[in-house]
Amino acid sequence: MEPATVSVRIRCPGAEAEDLDDLAQNLREALLDTDVDDVRQEITGAAQAGAKSGEVLAAGALVVALAPTVVESLMTIVASWLSRQPSDVEIEVDGQRFRGRVTRSERDELVAAYLRRLDTKP
Repeated sequence: MEPATVSVRIRCPGAEAEDLDDLAQNLREALLDTDVDDVRQEITGAAQAGAKSGEVLAAGALVVALAPTVVESLMTIVASWLSRQPSDVEIEVDGQRFRGRVTRSERDELVAAYLRRLDTKP
């Protein structure tokens, strides 16, 4: 199976970009303790001329690289992390988005839908 990427976005009403980045870093550390290949901040584009960095990072957004067989573990970690946080999470898995708190049945449904799509890809 080809590697997959999963976009995880953290939303918290009224939060500053720095707060979102702190939450994302906390989640990133939890995800790196699993079997994912990599977790990076999402890049939203090129920086304006004269900026010190060549890229613009999205506040509170991560891109996770993983084997498709690890998606269920990823969703379990995100749901567990979310239950301990004051924020809502938007999760995108292979183009399918989910917002809000993730229940066990919703997580299972999302993973099953993702795996079904993988089975139908050539």
